[in-house]
Amino acid sequence: MTNKYRNLLPLLIHTEDGAYGQGEIFEKDFTEDEERVNVESGLIEIIPRRYKVVGESVVHGAAPGQTFEAGLLLGNEAQLIASGNIQRVGGPPPELDPEPEPVKPKPTKKAAAKRSAKPKE
Repeated sequence: MTNKYRNLLPLLIHTEDGAYGQGEIFEKDFTEDEERVNVESGLIEIIPRRYKVVGESVVHGAAPGQTFEAGLLLGNEAQLIASGNIQRVGGPPPELDPEPEPVKPKPTKKAAAKRSAKPKE
């Protein structure tokens, strides 16, 4: 399983598919140890994702049947999934969903008239 990460430091992180500057989000298939070391060093943070509690225990403050958002280390996530406590749900949290493209305003009749009134050279 992979996670999405945010570069926290003012340097480029190079991956197989590109280079990412400070604040940029990228997806990478780290090993559990690589991820833990990079997170603990302050180089990256894990972008939170949604989980549903499917077991009988409270997980990250969420009761059975509830959902929660967390940036879990791969090893912790794997243990919680394997033990039947949580499952991944949907995409990224709403605050991380890409913003929709802005709608360009249609030209007004007045603007169209100005364009057609310009002399051609």
